Amino acid sequence: MKSKLLPILAASAALTFIFPTSVFAGNQARKANLTEAQKTQLEQVKNNARSEIEAVLTAEQQAELRNALDNGQKMKTAVRNLNLSSEQQSQLDGIMQSAKQQKRAIYNGQN
Repeated sequence: MKSKLLPILAASAALTFIFPTSVFAGNQARKANLTEAQKTQLEQVKNNARSEIEAVLTAEQQAELRNALDNGQKMKTAVRNLNLSSEQQSQLDGIMQSAKQQKRAIYNGQN
C-alpha cells in the first residue's frame, strides 16, 4: 500500500512546484485586474445568460436550476443535471457559447 502512495505524493508535490496555485486560480486573478466597468459588464453577461437560459426551461426545470444555484452549484453543472430535451440542450449550448465569447471579449479589454 505504501509503495503505491509514495509516487502519488511525490507527483502531487512536484505539480505544486510546476503549477503554482495562482495558475489554478486564474479566473480570480484575472477578475482582480478588471476595472469596475468590466466587472459590471461581466455581471450583466452572467445575468443576461441566466435569463435567456431560464426562458428555455420549463417551470419545473427553472425551479431545479434556481435550487441548484442557491445551493452553490456552478451554472454549467446545474444545467448539466437538468433533464433537457435535445432542442433545449442545443439552445442552451448557443446561449452559453455566446456568454463565453462575451466574457472573453471583456477579459481581453474589447468592451
